[in-house]
Amino acid sequence: MRVLFKLSAIAAALVYVAAAHAADPPRRLDVMGVSVSSLANPYFSALARAAQARAEEINPRVRVMVTSSEYDVPAQVREIERFITEHADLILVAASHSSALAPVLRRAREAGIPVVAVDVDTEGAEVMIQSDNRGAGESVCRYLAARLNGKGNFIIQNGPQVSSVTDRVAGCHAALKDYPGIRLLTDKGDGLASPWGGSQLMEEHVQRYPQIDAIFAINDRQALGAETIALRRGMRKLLIGGVDGSPEVEVALKRPGLIVASAAQSPAEIGRRGVDTGLALREGRTSERGRVLLQTALVTRDSVAKYQGWNAR
Repeated sequence: MRVLFKLSAIAAALVYVAAAHAADPPRRLDVMGVSVSSLANPYFSALARAAQARAEEINPRVRVMVTSSEYDVPAQVREIERFITEHADLILVAASHSSALAPVLRRAREAGIPVVAVDVDTEGAEVMIQSDNRGAGESVCRYLAARLNGKGNFIIQNGPQVSSVTDRVAGCHAALKDYPGIRLLTDKGDGLASPWGGSQLMEEHVQRYPQIDAIFAINDRQALGAETIALRRGMRKLLIGGVDGSPEVEVALKRPGLIVASAAQSPAEIGRRGVDTGLALREGRTSERGRVLLQTALVTRDSVAKYQGWNAR
């Protein structure tokens, strides 16, 4: 009888512990770190704002640390080390380099902090949420090539060598293979994902190539920079396409100009999804691992009136 009583008591205790564990509320989100490659880029600003807004929906008193490395890898490493020291519950990172952050991100995970990469592939992150950048580059370059009726001189304005950029360039190359009459003049150079860099590359290309019919810039900021120089040079027939669907390009597509297309991303959706995925990882509620791709939409002068922009859910 004593043995039976002891077994019953143990069983009851186990049931109590299991029930208590099942009733535990989800762990709170009190501190979140967001490190992006450049807050000078409105895309990353929009992503960070959306991530902060989502975190505040979950906990209005959450402390969100948003930092920008401006493509300085050692600076970004220091930012993430600070998040670890501050005992962040979640880290979102838009990396300045695909592999250089791996050691510090592994230290974060060893400290029990989920790491979600946004926008680019990042070694050391558990999940990477990003746009289908290859598809974005392919759709814009296919549109530009069709607008040229399959013939003309084409330039790819390259940028920082992170996965989002290299994927866009690869997508553009894939599209141009279907247009043997298109002559690719160059895909070299780094426009720094900025208007200034786009302008600088455009100046170099104009001096080197007497005839340019179309340019694919790896983001809208470079596209706007390239357009500034092209207009100054009187290149009224040039076609320019970019990637982002930014508010600035939305305006550009509605006015006379040389920019004719952009593959629109949703930085707000990526930011929100990053927070939700990170919390699910923290609570053991997700099977998502590796790369999660979100589709882009081609926006042109013909379709921009229906485009809802970055703030649309």
